[in-house]
Amino acid sequence: MRRTALTSACALLAAGMFASGAGAVTTQEVSFHGKYSKRDRHKARGGLSLRTTFSITDPSAPAPLQLARTTLRFPKGSVVNGRYFPKCKFTTLQAKGPRGCPKGSKLGGGTAKGAAPPIVDSVAAKVTFFNGVPVGHDPTLLIYTLPDIGPVIALEGVLKSSRSGNYGYVMNTDIPPIKTLPSAPDASVTFFDATVNNLSVKRGRRRISYIDAPVLCNGTYFLLDGAFTYRGGITNSVLEKFTLNGGPRCP
Repeated sequence: MRRTALTSACALLAAGMFASGAGAVTTQEVSFHGKYSKRDRHKARGGLSLRTTFSITDPSAPAPLQLARTTLRFPKGSVVNGRYFPKCKFTTLQAKGPRGCPKGSKLGGGTAKGAAPPIVDSVAAKVTFFNGVPVGHDPTLLIYTLPDIGPVIALEGVLKSSRSGNYGYVMNTDIPPIKTLPSAPDASVTFFDATVNNLSVKRGRRRISYIDAPVLCNGTYFLLDGAFTYRGGITNSVLEKFTLNGGPRCP
């Protein structure tokens, strides 16, 4: 199982955390949906898309805890080929927004939601992914978030690769305080749903996918872990079930 793809599908987690002195429980539900390209489903390796979805809830509190950092660990076997794609500098994205990024560096996107009660019950945001400049030999994923209320947020996640251990890549993303209105508290992330598309570029006679992974039987799954860290230093381990879709039907 550890030699399967970087992206896979359908991860489900429910984990509780207790706010200091309040007894409130913040619950997370996380899922990854990886899908192979149809043209690659019968090959040994192929390109795929990756959809990441998570929700954070706390029915006993006005809002969940405020997310400060996410850690996602991916298995060995797949390769992120960001070095072959146009790259956007993180400082340029912060200063100029998407218009400052070169054509072809956009990788996908989706939506997010937050809450900052009692002033702001819910605020939606548009999410866009860009291929960033590598840090050493490690690819980076830039996340540009444009909310309906409050300032723009730009994030940088480094996909640290490792030849030893159980993981091919580990991605840590720091999340700054999320401002909304001057009179409102910082927002809590409540929902995120965005996709890195199945993209490819041509280099000579080769067609290179952004995410290149072993093609496994449709419905193959395995377990990995990650972590969500909240303001105040509370960290919760994430147990993820990955299921690969779009591969061949196997007996």
